[in-house]
Amino acid sequence: MLRPHKKLKPSPDLSPPPLRNDAVSELYDAGKNHDQSPSRRWEELDRECLANVFAKVGMDSLLLALPFVCKSWYDASHNPLCWKFLHFPEFEPYPLFTAVPVADANVEPKSFGPFYNKFVEDYQIDSSRFSITGFIKLVVNRSKGKALELKLPQFCTEEALRYVADACPGIRYLQFSDDLVLFKHSQILPEVIGKWKFLERLTLGGNMENIMKQFQVKSGEQLSRDFEETLSSLDSVSRISNKNLHEILVQVGIHCKRLRALHIFDVCVGQAEAEAIVTGVPNLVFLTLGSSRIERNTLVTLLQGCKKLCCFNVWNCEGFVVDAEEMQELGSHIREFRWTRDLTGYKCYHVLKMVILTRARLTQILRKRNNSLGIDH
Repeated sequence: MLRPHKKLKPSPDLSPPPLRNDAVSELYDAGKNHDQSPSRRWEELDRECLANVFAKVGMDSLLLALPFVCKSWYDASHNPLCWKFLHFPEFEPYPLFTAVPVADANVEPKSFGPFYNKFVEDYQIDSSRFSITGFIKLVVNRSKGKALELKLPQFCTEEALRYVADACPGIRYLQFSDDLVLFKHSQILPEVIGKWKFLERLTLGGNMENIMKQFQVKSGEQLSRDFEETLSSLDSVSRISNKNLHEILVQVGIHCKRLRALHIFDVCVGQAEAEAIVTGVPNLVFLTLGSSRIERNTLVTLLQGCKKLCCFNVWNCEGFVVDAEEMQELGSHIREFRWTRDLTGYKCYHVLKMVILTRARLTQILRKRNNSLGIDH
């Protein structure tokens, strides 16, 4: 859970610490000086008006700047109207890879990313007790069910995903960037996606690039314990499949009748997935497939079946070889149709997924063997 070292006043849940950085101090001094003006005081401004303005500034300012300016702004920053657009900053736990086998030692993350590192520092939170699940719950609770947009941080958790599905039923836009194959919490998306019946825009996948960057740093070839615990199980090579994506698309077709924009990254889109899109989301207007594998017949199915598409981007994908004139003819009814082929991106991601899941599986087998032999680790 997300807990500060000590109870901080005056907030009932989480309040600013007594120390402020220079940038926030300037804001605080500006607010203080304005309070001394005989014509108008900050506390006299309409709180709802302030809240509507604060809703546009982003989560960084709502948590790390505005609450420090003055009491009026602090109170206004807790208004649920400020939290309609829950665009979480990137959560970047480091390291994901380590030279120390997880069977021998538990390596704590050294960093959570710029925003979360500053949040932990400013609110005087013990970094060993910080969790992204607790942080997501904290922010979601402030929205009081009024959230309209939800951009989840990468390396989310099953507990957090289930929580936001129940607490934010009115979501119109959802961005879930965790890989649909690699992570175990991605596997519950088919179960919870149907709760967002007002969904209009959906983005799935896309964080393999960030994982690849850490892998290339060569901090080690072993998986950190925290990273390993988020991963799906791998029983065989066939485990890497389209099953999860297909189930998500089926549920979207059943429950999310308002969906108009769909963006998918780092997956293999097969014929079954294409047919689920064509039949389940017939009113789709915007479609993006990025860093994915899609064969020619599947691409043709989408081009011929999605009659209302205005924009179709096939970005850095592999698996298809087509004639440019033929593609233009097939996509002639689409106002904006663009495609680029890339023979390395998807393959690199696919191989990295196999390496990570295989290594996690071997570590689990080693740990189980050690436990049976009574070996401490």
